[in-house]
Amino acid sequence: MRTSRVEDKNRIASKLAEMAGCAADELVITRNATESLDTVIGGVHWKEGDEAVLANQDYGAMRQMFKLVEKRYGVSQKIIDVPMFPKSDDEIVEAYAAAITLKTKLLMVSHIINITGHILPVRKICDMAHARGVEVLVDGAHAFGQFTFSIEDLDCDYYGTSLHKWLSVPLGAGFLYVKKRNI
Repeated sequence: MRTSRVEDKNRIASKLAEMAGCAADELVITRNATESLDTVIGGVHWKEGDEAVLANQDYGAMRQMFKLVEKRYGVSQKIIDVPMFPKSDDEIVEAYAAAITLKTKLLMVSHIINITGHILPVRKICDMAHARGVEVLVDGAHAFGQFTFSIEDLDCDYYGTSLHKWLSVPLGAGFLYVKKRNI
């Protein structure tokens, strides 16, 4: 462990980055999606009055972290409902867009909603949010390894996932992607 751990971890991180479609220096191995996403949520340079957009359908641990940020820094949560039976991707994008204000600093979106299995139009949500100057954090706990996609193609700012869900990796392994300009 002491002589090869760092080299082994870097080698695995490089392979994961290749699989994920990002640069190796944009990815770090974590214990799971919760640790990855909490690192971003708690690590943003929040100011009182800032806002975060998230959904009722997001994983409970993430919603709890936003409550902590609200209590600690005075950040307001704008919580939306993702439509259960949307007529189109635009209906979902518009639900997120309607919650964004000039105070919105971060939008979190689930790549796959864990309670319904609904795959959300992440790229369209990222494009909309970026056009309004808002960074996007993607909860990919149930997506990575489930279907083929590239993080680069999503154009998100942050992506967190657990590797034990669909890759048969032991518990205690995940990763966090951070777009190079945000590192």
